[in-house]
Order: sequence, then C-alpha cells, then structure tokens
Amino acid sequence: MGIRFAKSIKIGNYLRINFNKSGISATVGKKGASVNIGGKGAYLNLSPSAIGISGTGLSYRQKIIGGLGSSKKKSTAKSSSKKKTYISASESKTSSLKKNETVEEVKENVLAQQTDPETKETVDVVEQYKIDQEVITNIHKYAPVVMSKKEYADYVEDQESAAMKEICRYAMEGDEDTIENMVSSFMNNLKLAYDVRVNYELEDNILYVDLDLPEIEDLQREYPVYNGAGKLVYRRKTTAELKEEYARLVMSLGVFLTAGYFNISSYIDEVVMSAFTTVRNKSGDLVDQYLYSVKYTREAYEGLDLSTIDDLNEFLLHFENRINMSSAYSFKAIKPYEMESVIKANELVEDALGALKQLGYKSAELNGIRERLSECRYETSGEYLKEGLRLLKEEK
Repeated sequence: MGIRFAKSIKIGNYLRINFNKSGISATVGKKGASVNIGGKGAYLNLSPSAIGISGTGLSYRQKIIGGLGSSKKKSTAKSSSKKKTYISASESKTSSLKKNETVEEVKENVLAQQTDPETKETVDVVEQYKIDQEVITNIHKYAPVVMSKKEYADYVEDQESAAMKEICRYAMEGDEDTIENMVSSFMNNLKLAYDVRVNYELEDNILYVDLDLPEIEDLQREYPVYNGAGKLVYRRKTTAELKEEYARLVMSLGVFLTAGYFNISSYIDEVVMSAFTTVRNKSGDLVDQYLYSVKYTREAYEGLDLSTIDDLNEFLLHFENRINMSSAYSFKAIKPYEMESVIKANELVEDALGALKQLGYKSAELNGIRERLSECRYETSGEYLKEGLRLLKEEK
C-alpha cells in the first residue's frame, strides 16, 4: 500500500518533558526554534538566526496557546517537582576499567545512577525509566487544551504582530496553503521518542492524517529494576507487556497530535487519524497494516482536559472509528477511512472498468491497470475510460 496523501513529514528523536517546582512543561523543537508547553500556556521561541536577525541580539517569543489550567496533572507535578531530564546512558561518559572490574560491573555502575547536566545531581535510573515510560505511553496527557472557534478568533485579534495576525486569519478562513504550512511547521518542531512519518491532506474542513508508526520491535525490550538484594538488574519484558505498551503508545500519539492540529486553525472541524505500521505478511513481504482509523471532531475536543483520559480505547469509542483490538492488545488490520474525493474517484474508476469489461477485456487485464487508474484524478468516468484504453494499449 503506497502513501495515500501527497504531503509527508518525518519526525523523531525525543519530546523533552521538563520537571520543575512550578510543575511540568514540555519543550518540543530544535535549536533555534521550539515550542514550550506549560502551566502558563504554549510559547513559540525563535532564535535570532531563525527569524533572520542574526547579530542584533534579539529573539522572538510568542504565546500561541492559553494556559493548561491549574487542574491538569497536579499529582504528577507534585511528585515530580525534584525530577529533571538528564542525559541517557549512551550519552554519558564512562571511565576506563578499574583493576579487577568487569565490563558488566562498569555498565551496572553507569546505569545505576546518572547525572543531571544542569544540577549535577544523581538521578536514579529506575525511577527515571518510569517517568520516561509515563511520557511515552501517555503523551496525550501533555497535549494543550483545544481552543473553541471563539477563543481562536479572540486569540487572532489579540496578536500584536500584524504578520502573525494575518497568517492566523488566513488559517481561520481556510486558506489551504497557510494551514498546510502551519501543519508542517508544527510537525517539524516536534521531537518524539521514536521516528514516525506523517502523511496528510486537507479536504474542505477535514484534515486527513496517515500516521506511520514505529514497529513494536523498536520498543525497548528490557527495563531496569532492583532485585531483592538491592542490585540493579535488567529484566526482559514479556510479550504481553510489549503489546500493552505499544498499544498505549500508538493510540496516545494519535490523540496528542490531533489536539495540536485542531489548535493550528479553527477552520479544521475534523481530523481523520489513521495509524499504520509495517509488518510481514504470510509470504514474507513487507506491507502496511492499518491499526486504527478515527474521525476526531473539534466539538468533542474543545476544552477537553486530556490529562484525565486513562482508558484510551474507551476514549476512541466516543468517535466514529475503525479499530479491531483484542483484550490482549493485539491489533487486527482494518481499512482506513478515505477522503470523499477518493471515494468518488474510486466509484468512477469502477464505472470505467465495468465499461471496459463490456468491451471484451478480461479481468486479469483490468486488474493490471486498476491501481494506475486509481492514482489519476479525473472528473468523469469517460475520462477514466479513455485513460484505461490508453493504458491497455500501452501494455500490449
């Protein structure tokens, strides 16, 4: 199955969650351009080089989303007030082997305690692993609250920058190029724990998204724990644990991204999120397998505190959806929702193929050109019929 939509963006690396005395905030982006989401709202940060004013010493900080509210993640913020992000084991510097010290002992010493580069404090790797996993499998809980159409309009009018106000107005009015540029900017500034690719297309007030997920094999297979003797050991996750972790990750990511898309423009009334991964079929070939397809509505998202959502499967059931997941977190392949224009085009293709069959062409010949016809975008079945005749002649 090929890419269904023309626009495509790859994102990856890491979403950094920052724990401090005021609570939790998330920084997404790269050097020079990033977005910080916290209790006081979401801010766009641009360095001088990013906005073309290098050498002036000026930078740009624009509030783009209102505060998360005091009720969001209170318990997590309290319990995590002293925890900060830190470098991973692969990035930390290890000393050379001491006398009579084995490689495994060095590894244990490095992993048992790591150093926060800002405070130089040691951080327990087991506790930090739990925090990291909470973020990865519940990233939706850190999504901003989606603005209502009125809140978005008020937000646009409050912009001090004339250029920013004009861009937001274009987005609010449904200018396709502006919205797609804002989607690209939003995605390019994200850093997630696993590499994913997003393919998307805007049709009327609906944003269609294909989320190319990581494979379950990309998950960390072991986790750190202390045994009865207080020694750090790594235990292998069971198949059931991996399936549950993967199911939460892929559903949470879709919910998180959808909230971001709605806040890009009030013009977007619906986000059709279809997530797929690559698997091997019975013949050993790599194929795309869709795990779920959900029609998220802005009305249901507006003002919703996503941090209160624990049962993601139950949450998805509140929307029109296609998902076939067992109680053991095993996904079965589903057929994703199609754009209305694609549905119409497929109907015209079938009409043209039916006409060709009446002209005496065999099913095998018609199946050979079906996919190529589906890639065309004509307005009438007659145009598809003409193209089909050309393709059949070309193949002879």
